[in-house]
Amino acid sequence: MNFICNNFFGVIIFFMKFLILLFLEVLMVSAVLGKELYTYKLPNGAHLIVKRRDDTEAVALHVWFKVGSIYENYQEKGMAHFLEHMLFNGSEKYPYGEIDKLVESMGGNINAGTSKEYTFYHIEIAKPYWKPALEILYQLTQKPLLSEDMIEKEKPIVIEELRRGKDNPSTVLWEEFEKLAYKVSPYRFPIIGYEETIRNFTRDALLRFYRNFYQPKNMYVVVVGDVDPQEVKEEVSKTFGREEGRPVERPQVPPEPEQMEARFKKIEDSRLEKAYWIIGWRVPPIGSKEYYALVVLDQILGGGRTSLLYRELKEKGLVYSVYTGDLARPQDNMYVISATLDPEKYKQVKERLKEILTNLSKELTEEEIKKAKERIINSEIFSQEKVSSDAYYIGYSITVVGLLDYYKYFENNIRSVRKQDVIRVLENYLQKEIYNEVLMLPKK
Repeated sequence: MNFICNNFFGVIIFFMKFLILLFLEVLMVSAVLGKELYTYKLPNGAHLIVKRRDDTEAVALHVWFKVGSIYENYQEKGMAHFLEHMLFNGSEKYPYGEIDKLVESMGGNINAGTSKEYTFYHIEIAKPYWKPALEILYQLTQKPLLSEDMIEKEKPIVIEELRRGKDNPSTVLWEEFEKLAYKVSPYRFPIIGYEETIRNFTRDALLRFYRNFYQPKNMYVVVVGDVDPQEVKEEVSKTFGREEGRPVERPQVPPEPEQMEARFKKIEDSRLEKAYWIIGWRVPPIGSKEYYALVVLDQILGGGRTSLLYRELKEKGLVYSVYTGDLARPQDNMYVISATLDPEKYKQVKERLKEILTNLSKELTEEEIKKAKERIINSEIFSQEKVSSDAYYIGYSITVVGLLDYYKYFENNIRSVRKQDVIRVLENYLQKEIYNEVLMLPKK
């Protein structure tokens, strides 16, 4: 899949599952191309997923939390992202700066990310060091100091990050698009928040937010590599498994009301030399039955240099660049097409895009469907060679989609897509005259 924003996304393969009982916990084992996937639910509510792989000496360790900007009230806007910064500012065991040095000394990599639906922390490291890496992630996410002085130190850093984002036309374009597309849904708010909310963060408010979301009943630990699943479970039980699981107070995310007409917004920016354009339609949520046909359609429209839009828009000189993709959201999902172009070509490009989408219903062939599915599956298999990507797809599947089945049966679901499924999605969504559109032009 081709994604236009920060978000990910696309997933993978697999079949077969067994269910057995183990020490009052549920253990599920799935055959995955000769590899095994184990899931455990610990007594405190934490979930552990281990994928055993004997084809690599690298191990990926991820900790996912179902918290992002859509779960914040207005006073909390930017808090999920701010906490991601804060957790690297010292823990009970490791003082400020020690974690990065320690991971680097073991030859590993540590990082984190915050989205609208999730926050995750991850380490990729050589097999002999996975246990100390697990301890680091435990300290990082469960034992942070969140000291008052570090909170005040971090505020100007995050505000400067926010201001730098405003200097990027692509960021401005994207934020304006989401404000246009979402009138009720919290997806309309930026992940980083606002300068006024960040300045007003207090330690008490951060602690309340942290204690509610950074706890076992809102946690998914993912480990991928040549490891013994039972040994991983024992180590996780001694760390994350010791924490108290509490009910999560999660606000309801209101669905966006049905859109009844097209929306358009024009922006002028003196920094630009060419036009930036984005258009998007509401489409089925990630993991739904129709979603897999959308993935195949996206591959046909925007999947690389052989794609339809690349040939018809880029190669024919109508645009400088063109990107496509859905936002992989569990509700109020959007499919977007974005391009950079000469301002005077805007009307021509939009009209040509409309012709392409209209004609595709009649021109689409079985061979194109077959090739698109093969490219998707081959791309996913290739991406899975990295333990980091493998762990990410597992974490995204269970945390955001809410089902490991999305990860396990992605290939089967793609293979089952038929020509009529793709045409149905095309006609029901992308051929509709109900869309959201933002055009950013150079200011003369």
